[in-house]
Amino acid sequence: MADHSPTVKLPVPLLPWSIRWLGVLAVAGLIFYSSLATVPETVIDETDPGIVPLHLWRHILAYFGLAGVLAYATDHWAIPRWRNAVLVIAAAALYGACMELGQAFLPHRSDFLLIDVAANTLGASGVVVWYALRPYLELQPMATLAARVRGWYADR
Repeated sequence: MADHSPTVKLPVPLLPWSIRWLGVLAVAGLIFYSSLATVPETVIDETDPGIVPLHLWRHILAYFGLAGVLAYATDHWAIPRWRNAVLVIAAAALYGACMELGQAFLPHRSDFLLIDVAANTLGASGVVVWYALRPYLELQPMATLAARVRGWYADR
């Protein structure tokens, strides 16, 4: 079978495992805090930016971010790329559904809204861009990348 992978790949820094997962925890924590621990600001929510209401944009961007850091953190897993994408999208969407379910039990929040779950899933699905670009990227540990950059400057 012919190899269709690109010959030149863009180097991308690969942070240590612990830092990648700390990023996942930080984004998930921010979503948790803004979903369950704070009182929503209704003045901002009434702003009409167009077809998609502002609160749905926040859902889309938050879960795109969560799926993005999850994809980066799990990039080293030895499973097919499409399966990793499905797992990442499912994990982020499930987390979003749990946040919505948690809001149903809080007096200062609205009921469980399927439109919010759909927006979370749509946002998480945006991570397919990472998986589409991944064959053109070469994740390199920071030390390796730093040595390449130093070597590049030394040759100048």
